[in-house]
Order: sequence, then C-alpha cells, then structure tokens
Amino acid sequence: MGYPIPRIVTPPEKDDVDRRAADRILLFERVAIGLAHEGKNPLHNMVLHLQLMAEELKSQRAGDSRVEKHIPALRDGIGRVDALLRSFGEFAAPEHLPPDLAAAARRAIQLFAYDVRRAMVQIAQRGPQVLMVDADPSALGDLVAHALIASIELARDGGRVEVILEKRGLVAEMEIRADGGLGNREHALPYLGAARRLAPEAACELSIETPAAGGARLSLSFPHPR
Repeated sequence: MGYPIPRIVTPPEKDDVDRRAADRILLFERVAIGLAHEGKNPLHNMVLHLQLMAEELKSQRAGDSRVEKHIPALRDGIGRVDALLRSFGEFAAPEHLPPDLAAAARRAIQLFAYDVRRAMVQIAQRGPQVLMVDADPSALGDLVAHALIASIELARDGGRVEVILEKRGLVAEMEIRADGGLGNREHALPYLGAARRLAPEAACELSIETPAAGGARLSLSFPHPR
C-alpha cells in the first residue's frame, strides 16, 4: 500500500531575501533624499507667499486685491506636497495598490524628480493613463523604479529619458529610452542588476540594451489581465 508524498515548499533562500531587502534599501535612500528636497521647495515657497500676504494685508486699502495673486502659488505648493507625500506612502506600502504599470511609472517619475533635475535630464511619459498588468504590485513598483533610475544615470548630464507605455494584445509593454548626455554606467549598474533580479518576481520579460555609444533601451513586458 502506497502513502501520499507530502508536498514540500522550499522557502526563499536567505541570500535572496537579503538581496531583495538590500535592493529596496537602495531605492529608499534615493527616495528619502528626493523627498527632503521636493517637499522643502514648495513649503518654502508657501512660507514666502504667506509673509508677502501678511505684509500686504497690513497696508491693504478697501477694494485692494493684491493679496489674491498669492493664492494660486499657495494652492500649487499645497498640491505638490500632497501628491508627493501620497506617492511616498504608496511606495512605502505598495502591497494594497492595483498593479497599474502607468501609475507605477508616474509615481517613480515624481519620487525621483530631484534626481532628474540633479542629473540635468529631461523626462517624459507617453501612453495610456491606466495600464493594468498581471504582476505583484510590490515587485512591479520596485522594478519600474530601478529601471527608471538606471535610465536617468545613463542619460546623465544633458540627456533625455522617455517612458513609453503600450498594450499589444495580451501583453502590456513599457519601453524606457535613455538618449544623449554623458551618462554614468557605473552608477547605473546597481539598479540594472536589481531590475534583472526583480523581473521574474514581477512576471516581467526584461530586455536591456546599453550600446557602447551611450544611452540605453529597457523593454519591460508584462501579461495583461484578460
């Protein structure tokens, strides 16, 4: 008489878990630096306009509307801080987010806006506003972030990064093109390595081209939910 053989589930190797944590810490370091700068700028701008409003209110005559010109600047600053903090919250706890490739790209661009300016890179996103994929949201967000930072580094000092989203049948595709600039391959390598490790976890087919002449083409393909 035979006995059923119990199914043995092999837990992730400790080295893999440690590597995944290290990859995420790498992102958090850049997000924290960017958050400090991106949050500080609109807040300082709002403080300035509040001071100007206070000074003008002291000297305001009846029917004088000079204070009104500061209101749009305050609204813009508040909106920027609110959006930045919302993106940071989503990045810190992505497990409850829908697996939206377009939203992941927008979030990464916003969180790393400081890196974009510091690297003197122009960046743009094209394609649908929503592009759902069949992928783990945590791995998806980190994969897109690593791919974006690597592209920024490869277009550093005057280049351009373009994020193109497209649905082709049952596949959702993201292509990141990094062109021009001087680039810094050494700075890009840790993020390219992390992207390669994350791709299987995110159900992504990843292709990376880094021509000797400079720049890069990163192609990320995901199954699109039926």
